[in-house]
Amino acid sequence: MHKVTFPGCTVTPFGSYLKALGVLRLVSDQTDSEARGWWEGETFTIESSLDEEGIAAFFLEKYRPTPILAPWNGGSGFYPKDNKDGITAIAASADLRFAGYRESIAICREMDEVAAGKGADEDERRTAILRRCRNSLPDDAVEWLDAAVGIAVDGSRSFAPVLGTGGNEGRLDYTNNFMSRIAALLIEPDSSLPAGELLANALFARRTMALQSGAAGQFDPGRAGGANQGPGIAHDSTTNPWDLVLTLEGAVAWASGIYRRQGSSYRTILSSPFTVKATKVGYGSASEKDDARAEVWAPLWVRPIRYAELKTLLREGRATVDGRAATTALEFAEAVRSLGVDRGIDRFVRYSLLKRRGDSYVALPTGTFAAGYRSEADRIRHFRKFFEDFSRSDLPSGAEELRRGVDAAMFQTLLVGGPALIRELMRALGRMVRRGATTSDTWAPWGRLKADDWLIACGFGDEAEVRIAAALASLDSPGLTENLSRARKGFSWAGLALPDRLATVLERRLQSGTADEFSNPLRGKCQIHPGDATSFIEGSVDEDAIEDLLYAFLTLDWHGFDANILTYPARETLPTYAVLKHLFLPRKVRKGDEPEPILHDSRILALLSANKTDEAAAVAVFRLRVAGLRPLEVDYEGGVDAQRLAGALLIPVRSLGALAEGIFKIEERETDEPELAR
Repeated sequence: MHKVTFPGCTVTPFGSYLKALGVLRLVSDQTDSEARGWWEGETFTIESSLDEEGIAAFFLEKYRPTPILAPWNGGSGFYPKDNKDGITAIAASADLRFAGYRESIAICREMDEVAAGKGADEDERRTAILRRCRNSLPDDAVEWLDAAVGIAVDGSRSFAPVLGTGGNEGRLDYTNNFMSRIAALLIEPDSSLPAGELLANALFARRTMALQSGAAGQFDPGRAGGANQGPGIAHDSTTNPWDLVLTLEGAVAWASGIYRRQGSSYRTILSSPFTVKATKVGYGSASEKDDARAEVWAPLWVRPIRYAELKTLLREGRATVDGRAATTALEFAEAVRSLGVDRGIDRFVRYSLLKRRGDSYVALPTGTFAAGYRSEADRIRHFRKFFEDFSRSDLPSGAEELRRGVDAAMFQTLLVGGPALIRELMRALGRMVRRGATTSDTWAPWGRLKADDWLIACGFGDEAEVRIAAALASLDSPGLTENLSRARKGFSWAGLALPDRLATVLERRLQSGTADEFSNPLRGKCQIHPGDATSFIEGSVDEDAIEDLLYAFLTLDWHGFDANILTYPARETLPTYAVLKHLFLPRKVRKGDEPEPILHDSRILALLSANKTDEAAAVAVFRLRVAGLRPLEVDYEGGVDAQRLAGALLIPVRSLGALAEGIFKIEERETDEPELAR
């Protein structure tokens, strides 16, 4: 057995991938049934009784082309105005290699529907031709039909996206071009078209100067030509005739047998293997305005397999999510990451069939996905179910566009994984929630994602932005949604910057009060170390991230929240903040064995708004002394930003010991870590 590597058959472009399938199919079916193929990195490899020279000789001397034809299409070679060079040469050839092709052409020419030409009932005529072809043509021609087009119960035709609309792409008829290239390479070769040299280029990437002008189609968009597509201002499309021949032979391998397996239910693009509806995310040029026909996820495998195994894989090719077939790129990515794919696949190359260059479609490679379990798949599955329900409500203008950003973030999380991508996902969700909550009088967020689980996933212990946003979002009695949604009476999210908006919310909550005369309405289920407030006051955190995450965390379910499983990194607490925060705690503060109620003073926010931090601190010191506490006589101004300080007072904190340190004498501090009195 010989191992032969094909540098001309790589995972991209899509035509090159299909060439690899075509080579394995033809070698296996026509000369060595024991041949096995696999991918080594980006390159296809075959183990066969034929060596490199033997494979080249096979294609030049023994290869029997599949009867690829489409008599239902105008431009296919069967009608008066069509180019007939290829079909005439094949029909007139006496070579036994083309016997099946000759027979198929003759059968099609004798069909009354073909002879009648285009008519008023064009769809019915084409369907009738397709039915007659399926009933009359030899098996190898029917294999091509199975790959290209099927007929549903209602008589409509369905097309495999990899072959356009039944073997043509706009005015480019693949079948007629295939016959023309077969004729030029194998029946009527001339010195300007060295078939052997071009074959070596197509299979083994050897240099050649004999490339021909011709349309590349959707399979190899890089060779399509046009402005800025080459070293000059404009560049003509140049192709290797063997590329189209082997690509179409590979397309037969990709989709053949689908109609026969699906039967009369063959009616959508999803009948094509590993093909899903397009999701316009995950690639650089992604846009909601993209016209996308479908997506094809091409499997790569590293274990040598025979063509019979590959054919089974492709005929049964599907990915499943929760026991059902994946129908979108997002679901397919989820399946890939959760082992919901056929065994033996190492990774997938994603191709999006997008309309580019006018009305032409191209197979744009949009990423590679490794197959294998990743814990993020389970999380995204849960998130996607929540998000589908959540985004089903009537979203205000602009929120629909932001929803695509959430899809893109889910896709990237499945592709890369890790807390940073989970945070980006939640930020994308937060931007969408904020648009809806702040621009609609009827829309408000609601929570269903388990809070502690998602906070850990976002890197709660490592990121101050996550902790601050979580603490704010956990405010209850009333919940912060009351202040952050225009649909609620307490909406007060106003101000030029985040500190301004937090201070406005704080003032509104204090004005609203609660049923408990001894408490401030500032209790949060997630209380963080006051050192995080220091980071906020100093401006060393990303305020945009905090705001995005804050709105995202409004969708969390805080019932049963267990704060003990979270880690709270500690850092220094600013004395000015500490002395003020004692008046903005949600419960009484212990003084010895007795809890002492200390309520806010309305003068403090007004003084901070006027940038009079020292006077605000003096009010706080006075109130603490009235309550029987004795804060130290120190300078509480500290050069801090007064508005940031005001906003930070809204953040729920848990460590009263950290607040007491630096403003109370040692003998007045609790020996244990003081907590809020329950």
